[in-house]
Amino acid sequence: MSRIITLTPNPTYDFAVDAPKVEPNRKLRCVNPESHPGGGGLNVARAASRLGAGTLAIFTTGGLYGAALKGLVAEESVAMRAVHVSGETRLAFHVRDTSSGDEYRFNLPGAEISASERQALLDAIAQEVSEGDFIVGSGSLPPMRGPGAQETFWAEASRIAKSNGALFVLDSISGLDAALKEGVFLLRHNEHEYQSLAGKALKWPDEIAAFAKSLVAKGAAERVVITHGGDGSVMATRDALTFAPVFPVRAHSAVGAGDSFVAGLCVALMRGWNDADALRYASACAAATRLSSGTSLFKKEDVERLYAGGA
Repeated sequence: MSRIITLTPNPTYDFAVDAPKVEPNRKLRCVNPESHPGGGGLNVARAASRLGAGTLAIFTTGGLYGAALKGLVAEESVAMRAVHVSGETRLAFHVRDTSSGDEYRFNLPGAEISASERQALLDAIAQEVSEGDFIVGSGSLPPMRGPGAQETFWAEASRIAKSNGALFVLDSISGLDAALKEGVFLLRHNEHEYQSLAGKALKWPDEIAAFAKSLVAKGAAERVVITHGGDGSVMATRDALTFAPVFPVRAHSAVGAGDSFVAGLCVALMRGWNDADALRYASACAAATRLSSGTSLFKKEDVERLYAGGA
């Protein structure tokens, strides 16, 4: 059975709280503390697992927060392969101002990983991948020791996936040039991220759709998906452009919405759904996560209700 295998070189221990009002130079009394696994790939694995897909999360772990992170992943019954590193797993801290609804996100930097630790991540993919799997590289990259080590990491991961008959999905703005030169199955960017490739902001929908189509034509990716906030999303393939609107919901938090989108899209494509249904399902996953608080992800019943047309 094919799996969704996620790769997270720079995971986080996510900690979220609510504060009545965020103000400078004051001691803030916080409530509703929550802890969850964080980092793009880990969120994708958590979401895909909730949707019933076979998953495996490959991620680095080190120090006190790394040990706690493994415990959080185990609590969600997500299969994992943790690669030990000497540096400390980073912390991400999220505060929601309940008086305004604004979110404040503080992400600490990841520790540098050595050449042997980097290779251990790539070896883990090679040892776990099977034909038909989706390999999802997601999130930021930590500093990596060695010339070009960071810039070529995703390209090497894509090469391993392709050589084993798997499909490589990239949702990152790190190491893009080499990865797209190597070629990926699917590239996902949001309304801010695509500008690092385009060099400027483009108009929705025509210019953005044309840009996505141009990346496919160049062979950078078989599919390019750009999510554009409240406007919706577009998926370009060699033969078609597919659009999907967002689901209007009263959002509590946007944390993890993009990762939930990627998980829903991969699950639907793995199941053989057509592009229109897959993109709509991905949008339902993102909207359902926006209904959750802090760093929580969606409830499956919310995804199914939204996808079926419920309010």
